[in-house]
Amino acid sequence: MRFGSPLVALVAAILAAYCTGALAGADSDALHYLDGGSLTTSLDVSLGFLYGAGGRPDGLGVPVSTVSPGAASASANPAGLAFLSGNALLIDALPPVGASVGDFVDIESRAAEAIDEAVEDIAAHDLQTIYPSLEAMLGQQAGMISGAVAMRIGRVVAGAAIEEPMSLSLDLVDTGIEGFAETVKEEGESDVDITVRCMLDAAADLDVVIDRTTLAAGSALTDQVAVGLSLSRYHAAAHLSAELRSDGVLSYGGQEYAFNDPSDPWHNELGGSMSGDYEGQGIGWTAGASYRPLDRLSLDICYTRVPALSLDGEIRTVENMLPAISDDGFDAEEIPASQPTLTERTETIENDPLSLDLPSYFGAAASLRTGVLMTTLEYRCYQGSLGFAFQDHAEGVELSHGAGLELSLYGVRLGGGFIRGALTGESTEDGSSPESVTVPMANLGMGLEFGENVSVDAVVLALPLQVMKMSLGYEF
Repeated sequence: MRFGSPLVALVAAILAAYCTGALAGADSDALHYLDGGSLTTSLDVSLGFLYGAGGRPDGLGVPVSTVSPGAASASANPAGLAFLSGNALLIDALPPVGASVGDFVDIESRAAEAIDEAVEDIAAHDLQTIYPSLEAMLGQQAGMISGAVAMRIGRVVAGAAIEEPMSLSLDLVDTGIEGFAETVKEEGESDVDITVRCMLDAAADLDVVIDRTTLAAGSALTDQVAVGLSLSRYHAAAHLSAELRSDGVLSYGGQEYAFNDPSDPWHNELGGSMSGDYEGQGIGWTAGASYRPLDRLSLDICYTRVPALSLDGEIRTVENMLPAISDDGFDAEEIPASQPTLTERTETIENDPLSLDLPSYFGAAASLRTGVLMTTLEYRCYQGSLGFAFQDHAEGVELSHGAGLELSLYGVRLGGGFIRGALTGESTEDGSSPESVTVPMANLGMGLEFGENVSVDAVVLALPLQVMKMSLGYEF
């Protein structure tokens, strides 16, 4: 988790654009005071598509094995539906679980070092820096995330599932950033001193949700062989809202002018905003088969095809900036003597599509029961990446293959494995070879049965992201 990078990007951009105006190239241009204020951020993530519906994942997540058939098979290997003796109902929920990133990473020290580096070229020798206080929380989104039902109709068992396989919510509030900077403007044969004192507040919200609706059917061809097929509609939506506001005073030759002053006859609002909404959908499918040559042995395969989701929408950006600030830097000559706090309003709209990539895979599993112990071995071959692309920016992990093992004893399930892949996107733009990565997978769960109809399953630990899940099942 590198929370220092977004923080520094935000602070440096604010300071450069509003407090210092990207001051560079003049000995008298300097930043004398900086109070970083406070930054509060929370990131809630749920990657339910790794574990699917139900509380009985294999070592690699969504179960390929059909040894524990139930309504959850509709969103996993649909061949498992064929082994249901009757009808089944399933409900999944996530409890709120979170932790402070500061308990694991010294993000305040990293942010302080990055801020010092960002303002090094424009810092006065007497610069007073008060570093920001940081609070960063990481957790999972709580609430009901999936439900599934299965009903036997003769030799065929039909199933349906509604899930939220992926959600992300990022909230950021940045308050109390203060700065004092100065520069000099040549006016005829004399110089005019210009100083800026400002305070800035920023807030941003990002929400991404992917919903999946699945229809499935499974049937036994013989006493030992079963097949299943499912069709899924993926729907994705993303919403972005961000705002930056600055209040300050500019002193021009000793005369002070305030930003956001409604009594001035010119536009002097300083800050900006960004908002955007994106939406898209796609169709995926899963085909599976199961072979049980012995009562204690199950051999299962499935192929899951997940579509790449292209989200259409637009991002609207509004900026209120000093005309002295441009991409090339800061030009004090562009500050007019009669209207020194004059700002220009620009509005841009970008409607480039946002692409979300989710991996497809072929999976095979073998499960063997010896006494009270159930052992499941699994292998998967992945196609595609887990990531996103927007305009000329792309990030993700190109997955290749994975292997896992799960042990089940008296209702306690322990699973683990790994998934191999390679980083894609900016990390490889310099022409170097993609960096190989290994994603560790782990899950610890427990299941309890109440009578012949009711079961409660819990995933109490799952890596790399999802932490806890509760599942309630009812067969009738």
